Amino acid sequence: MATLRLNEWRRWTMRLRRARPTLPMWNGNTVLLIDSLLSASLCVGLALLLPSPAMPTGLAALLSLTGFVWLGVAIARACPPFGSGHLTAWDAALLCFGSSFCVQSAARLGAFGP
Repeated sequence: MATLRLNEWRRWTMRLRRARPTLPMWNGNTVLLIDSLLSASLCVGLALLLPSPAMPTGLAALLSLTGFVWLGVAIARACPPFGSGHLTAWDAALLCFGSSFCVQSAARLGAFGP
């Protein structure tokens, strides 16, 4: 019968480390862009649950709220708003505020129906 040898734990951790699947390394720009697009798509999904006349206003409000959340993340991280060379939470906040402005403008122009 096989026994458990406690002094061989180093070899087991090395085997487990080698057997662990590795994920592709993504840079910070890709991760932040995916996170901001996921938050915007969550806003669109929630706005689709609203009645048709209230959908553009609700979507613009949700996107603005998401922009404020990203702004809070940017302030909490204390990252510089410009000159960093890569995307930051400030850029995600601007993306959400910009998309909210675009939805409001499209609703005023009648793109969502009468």
